[in-house]
Order: sequence, then structure tokens, then C-alpha cells
Amino acid sequence: MKRSDNHIVPAFYHSYINAVQEDTLEEALAYSLKRLQSLPVEKWELLHQQSYFPGKWTLNELLQHMIDTERIMSYRALTFARQDLIALPGFEENAYAANSFANDRSIAELTDEMVALRMSTYFLFKGFSPAVLNTVGRANGQEIDVISLGYCIVGHELHHLRVIEERYLPILQ
Repeated sequence: MKRSDNHIVPAFYHSYINAVQEDTLEEALAYSLKRLQSLPVEKWELLHQQSYFPGKWTLNELLQHMIDTERIMSYRALTFARQDLIALPGFEENAYAANSFANDRSIAELTDEMVALRMSTYFLFKGFSPAVLNTVGRANGQEIDVISLGYCIVGHELHHLRVIEERYLPILQ
């Protein structure tokens, strides 16, 4: 099943999905795993507990947000794939960040967790049949299909890696 196929997805997620270049979800997840495995962790460690602007998340909190969001999106996909079609709630990302204790962890630990989680996410979606990928569920008051959740995971990562590149890394200069 390809990214270009018609999917049921809220408009809010279109920018994430459109950021994904790979044609299939399996390719996108596999490539993103390689990207995460090659993150410049030593360089990022220099930004430990720093944010690019007062009141914005630290790099640690941003990485934890990426982890938390992937777990939530994967849970949604699993719930819908297993035909447990209950309406799932949204989540308040700022509350998650405030209660994450991400600044007590190293960048290396957070990126290791991201890689392990992405490997798990890859196998989760790889195990879904085409019919399951088309399963539609309801989260945060909106309908979305399983495959779109997978593309959202990759696109969300791309969005935040761009934020790191454009807003956090200039702090080092």
C-alpha cells in the first residue's frame, strides 16, 4: 500500500504524511530507522537541556516528545488493527513534556530509546495485512486509518528533525 493511495486522515496530519518521500510505509519505516541510527548524538549532547528560546522545550524534552508520540500513534494503530474500535482520546503534549523527566536523561539514552522504539514500530506495521492497514478508527475525535498513523509517525519524526536542524543546532554556533 502506497502513500499516494487514498487514506482517511485528518487534515492536521497532511503535512506529516506529505513530508515522507518513500513510496511504501515499510520503506519509510526502514529508512527512518537507518536515519535514527545515524543521528549526531555527540553533537546533540552539547545541547543537553537547552532550548532555542525561553519557554520552549529543551532538546531532551523534544526527543521525549517524539518517543511519546510514536508510542501513542503505535498504540492507536494496534488498537484499530485488532478491531478494538473504541474512540481513543487525544493527549496533551505539554503535560507529557512537563512530566517526562527528560532532562534527567542523556541525549544518547533518549536516541537509543528512539531507535529501539522505531525497530518495534517497524515490526508492528510490517505484521499488518493490507486489509488491516485500511482499518479506520477514531482518535481525538477524528477518523484515521492504520496506515496513515504509520506515515504520521515517520512524518512527525521528519518535522522534529527539521526543527532540531533549524532551531536547536544554531545555538552551537
